[in-house]
Amino acid sequence: WHWVWRHNVPVIIVEGVKKAGALLTGGYAAIAIPGVNAGYRTPHDEYGTPIGKPNLIPDLKHFATEGREVNICFDQDNKPETVQRVRTAISRMGRLLINEGCSLRVIDLPLGAEKGVDDFIVAHGQPAFDALYNTAVVLELWEIKLFTLLTYPPAIALNQRFLGHLQVPEGEKLIILKAPKGTGKTEWLATEVAKAHDLGRRVLIITHRIQLGEALCNRFGVNYVTEVRTNETGTLLGYGVCVDSLHQESQARFNPNDWANDVIIIDECDQVFWHLSVFRRN
Repeated sequence: WHWVWRHNVPVIIVEGVKKAGALLTGGYAAIAIPGVNAGYRTPHDEYGTPIGKPNLIPDLKHFATEGREVNICFDQDNKPETVQRVRTAISRMGRLLINEGCSLRVIDLPLGAEKGVDDFIVAHGQPAFDALYNTAVVLELWEIKLFTLLTYPPAIALNQRFLGHLQVPEGEKLIILKAPKGTGKTEWLATEVAKAHDLGRRVLIITHRIQLGEALCNRFGVNYVTEVRTNETGTLLGYGVCVDSLHQESQARFNPNDWANDVIIIDECDQVFWHLSVFRRN
């Protein structure tokens, strides 16, 4: 290990000694930590309140030398809460290692029956892991990729050109629709808006761009917020609004309690949430 440290040999951080042993057998310098959050510590006071910034444990800090390539290869899991916890741990520890001058890559094991890298190598062979190692991505690209992934498994998965008649599972309150451009998302939403109006429910359409909101409102037969005072239907059927106007002082006079039993459509939700986070910080 002194030789590994001295020559800045790339290392792989894994959960548990069995995983590290499997990688050491395959010729990789692997460091085991007992859990995804065990690579760093956050100082707390006697009441458990954080009183400082996270820092690497001494064992990892010793190997966090300038220019060293560090790879993180944690277990895969199906549970959404575990997935989120692991992703957070990777980002936090990865940032701490980058701050020390390391280059950080993430090795993603494919989701399957094998949770850990040791079981993966037994099931698929050493060359299969070598291929994963050679295609690992840097932390920044890995974090960007997370924005395109779903934390929860989809209830409905289609392999067809158009969505067509998509039946929403009974009783679902939150529906996330992920599909490429030109597959009929807007057409499907139009039918859902019509159903809501038939049931006497208003529809709130939230976008991150005014032009997009106006176009959707025109498609759905709903007024945009700038039209509610001049159009005879007003807010009877709902209205469309840019995410920047979701507050009491805006033209919309927005109050979330007014929409408790209605339908809310957030178009291009990743853009809306990003736009909202920037707006809130400012």
